[in-house]
Amino acid sequence: MQLNRILVLTLLLVAGRALAQDDRPKFSVPEPKMVERRPSGPLIITELQYQLAGQEDRFPNALAELGRFFKEASVAKKVEAELSWNQLPADNPRLKQAALVYMTGNQAVLQFGDSEKKGLAEYLNRGGLLYAEDIRASGAQGNLDGRNAGVEGTPFDRQFKALMRDPLVLGENGGRWVRVSKKHPLYSSCFDFPDGPPMGAASGGNVTDLEMLELRGRVAVIFSDLNISWYWGDFLASSRDRGLQFGVNLIVFAITQRAAGPPMRSTEEKR
Repeated sequence: MQLNRILVLTLLLVAGRALAQDDRPKFSVPEPKMVERRPSGPLIITELQYQLAGQEDRFPNALAELGRFFKEASVAKKVEAELSWNQLPADNPRLKQAALVYMTGNQAVLQFGDSEKKGLAEYLNRGGLLYAEDIRASGAQGNLDGRNAGVEGTPFDRQFKALMRDPLVLGENGGRWVRVSKKHPLYSSCFDFPDGPPMGAASGGNVTDLEMLELRGRVAVIFSDLNISWYWGDFLASSRDRGLQFGVNLIVFAITQRAAGPPMRSTEEKR
């Protein structure tokens, strides 16, 4: 009896030593490997075209200038991405290829047809990021004096937010705006903005923060009354680098979300 007990203890000791060599049990199915996702092909930034947009509603050179600055920042900050840009209406199927969609306005009347609304909704629900901004160009003196930049409740502000609430776009989700916290990753994705967004293009206004809409835990829309893209597209803008750096942050933030893959659909959406 004593011999049997010693034999059992010996077998347990040997087994324990064997397990100690590899604490993890062996599986017949190989364990999945973590693969780092990198953007494939050029990253596309799309300027959203819409009817009735006039000259004062956009900066024609904004994306070209931001692209040039991004290329320089890519070398300096080791951001491995090739950038291209285009202009498309919301109902163009190629919109889904965009890492970031850029939309601006001032006095334009936003008239989106059903196909445009559905195209924008599809883009946002598939994980796309839209950056929309109420803009002001420089006056005759090359500054923004008297241009009312950085003011809440402008015609473009009201119309854009109404568009987001449209049942064919985001519906109820389109009305759930929140302020972008100064600790949000957007402000540190490439360059550091500890005090929040650059304010030089909207000094004297009543807005100090960006706003955002989230869908299933991801940022879908960022709205700005701060005229930041004035730095990108207006050659008369002073101290442009800081505004362009923020543009790079937007792109890198969009890349990060895109690399994470499309958001998971809710149970209701799967039905």
